[in-house]
Amino acid sequence: MTGVNTVRSGFRLSAFLDYFIPTVLQVNAETHRRARMFMLSHVFGPILGNTIPLYMVATNISRDYRAAVFFFSILLFWAYPFVLRATGRYQLLAFLSVQNLIFCALWACYAYGGTASPFLPWILIFPLLAFLYLPPQGWVRNILIAQIFGSTAIFLAIAFSGWPLPATQLAQLQTIGMISMASVAIYFAMMSLYFAKMFHEQREFQRELNSLVSTSDNLRNLTAAANQASAAKADFVAGMSHELRTPLNAIIGYSQLLLEEASEEGDEDTVTDIGHVHRAGSNLLSLIDDILDYSRIEAGKMPLNNSRNAPAALIEGWLEEAAGLFSGRAYTLEPRILPGAEAAMLTDWSAVGATVRHLVAGVAGRNPDGKLIITVDATPGEGARFLFTDLAPGGTARATAIIEEMFEHADDTSATKYGGTGIEIALAYKFAQLLGGSIQAVTQADGQPATLLTIPDRTHEVQAPQEQTLAA
Repeated sequence: MTGVNTVRSGFRLSAFLDYFIPTVLQVNAETHRRARMFMLSHVFGPILGNTIPLYMVATNISRDYRAAVFFFSILLFWAYPFVLRATGRYQLLAFLSVQNLIFCALWACYAYGGTASPFLPWILIFPLLAFLYLPPQGWVRNILIAQIFGSTAIFLAIAFSGWPLPATQLAQLQTIGMISMASVAIYFAMMSLYFAKMFHEQREFQRELNSLVSTSDNLRNLTAAANQASAAKADFVAGMSHELRTPLNAIIGYSQLLLEEASEEGDEDTVTDIGHVHRAGSNLLSLIDDILDYSRIEAGKMPLNNSRNAPAALIEGWLEEAAGLFSGRAYTLEPRILPGAEAAMLTDWSAVGATVRHLVAGVAGRNPDGKLIITVDATPGEGARFLFTDLAPGGTARATAIIEEMFEHADDTSATKYGGTGIEIALAYKFAQLLGGSIQAVTQADGQPATLLTIPDRTHEVQAPQEQTLAA
């Protein structure tokens, strides 16, 4: 019982009508609306119309050919929805349908009383269907209207010319007249209510559409403003970076000269003080370089220069460059190169090196001591994998927060407390994205946390366009 109720409550008239309307007609809202009106009248019209010939046969008012022609001409309307679904020829079927109704109504008037026939009010339906089924202008509609008036005029001419009409007892048709008027009234009411419903839906749809258009315009304006702000930010960062580099280079160079001079004189206090100035200036210059690289990647102005090499041949050099970050600290680096790392692959190795160095600096800058194990592996055609495991002095692995945006921190710990600039992980993340790779936190087989850097092999990306060119 529950299943039956569910099916019945799920029936929707609009969905039933749309089943017979081809998709190409549903694209245009106006055509869709007219096709639905066409379907509605052809589904329920024969039910209303055939009550009359069936009543005439049941009451023995008419059981000859006239009732048969009347009945089957009305029943024919049920064929139009199936033909519409099969062919999609809506305008032709709308034209033929009105012709069918003209024949049906005029036949009933001719067969049952002529101008005194109770079916004469059916003629009022002709122009209504012409307006509902067809566009407001066009040669098909004009021909149809002309034919409606022409057919009606011919019928009236025959009726008033004295042409012999089939014998009919008009007294027997009084009840038929009431049924006929009731059918026409119900038909008009049904079409009017459905038309009003569709008009309301169209108005609601238009309001929603206007709202969506307004929202789309706002989003477009906001996107343009965001792009302008991003471009302005990139220009500002790049300009300020260059402006700051000049005095910083002077400070670093001059402090280097003073440092060498104080060292020669053996002035340890001065060497210590000037050393602080020199290191601070170098760190600030490194930070500016990082910010400039970050802004160039965000602005899409960081070029890639691909070359073929193996990660095993480069990892030692990258870690030597990063070793300066650990001076004076009990923190060590331990590379573990797997046999697969000997495989050569195509990528921008300079950018890969920058990614590895920044990731090492980001992990090491958060801890005073420990060991960072970098496991290197590669698969030809797929890419290289660098697994970073940060171990505390006791051997317990420490998790590293993956920071995707500059100056975004997952906790309150200063990223620069133990060296670094604080944006290394975010910059490494941007470099990895630039190379088509990724940085993600993973859990190893022993349950310990680690950070995985993957860099894809671009060999197939380069070979595919070359093969297409050769094929062409």
